[in-house]
Amino acid sequence: MSNWCYLLSRSAARILFSPFVRLQIWHAPGAVEPQGASVLVSNHISHFDPVLLSVVFTRAIDWMTTEEFYDNPIGAAWLRALDTFPVDRSRPDHRALRLGVERLRAGRIVGVFPEGGIRAGATSVLGGAIPKGGATALARLADVPIIPCVVFGSDRLYAARNWCPGPPRIPVWVGIGTPFSVSHLDDARGNLGLADVMREIGAGTIAHFALGPDDLPAPPQHRKGRDLSA
Repeated sequence: MSNWCYLLSRSAARILFSPFVRLQIWHAPGAVEPQGASVLVSNHISHFDPVLLSVVFTRAIDWMTTEEFYDNPIGAAWLRALDTFPVDRSRPDHRALRLGVERLRAGRIVGVFPEGGIRAGATSVLGGAIPKGGATALARLADVPIIPCVVFGSDRLYAARNWCPGPPRIPVWVGIGTPFSVSHLDDARGNLGLADVMREIGAGTIAHFALGPDDLPAPPQHRKGRDLSA
C-alpha cells in the first residue's frame, strides 16, 4: 500500500480513537480479508463509519463520498489524497460509477454506503429499507465480489460526553460477512440480495455480542443528548 496520506491518516485515526473507542469485530463463517478487487458495503449510522472501517481493514479503501464534502478546497484536497471520489446522491451519477469501475479493475477496494446517507430505523437497510443500486451496479460491471459489513455503536460518538478519556471506552461493533457475487443478478434482485445479506450479518452481530436495544442505531439528534457508554 503506497498511499502515504492514507497510511498517515489511518495511523492518526488509531491514535485519536484508541482512548475513547473499543473496536470489537466479528467475522461471519467464511469471512476473509479481501485479497483482490471488491466492493465493501456497510450500513451508515454516523460520520465516523468510514474512518473506523478503514482502521478495521488492513488494505486501503477508496471510499465513494458524497460531493458535499468536496465544497471546501482544503477538505477536498485531503479527500482526493485519500483516493476517495465524489458522488452526486441527487441523481444517477454515471461519472462516479465509471470511476468506481476503474478503481476496481485496478484491483482496489471501493467502499460504498448503499443507503445513500446516514440512516436509522425504518429508513435503514437493517430496518427494512432497500439499498440504492450503486454498490451492486459497481460489483456487477467490474465482476467483483461484495464484502458486506455492519456497524453498531459508532453513533454514540455524537455525544460530546463520550469523548472523555479513560474507562469505560465506547464500544463499537463491526460484523464482517462472507464475500458474495451479484454478477448473475439484475439490479432489483441484486439489491434485494444485498439487503438480505446485510440483515443476516446484522442479526449475527447482535447475537454474537448480545447487543441490547440501546446498542442499536439511533438518529444523531437522539444520541447527542444521551450517555450510552455503559
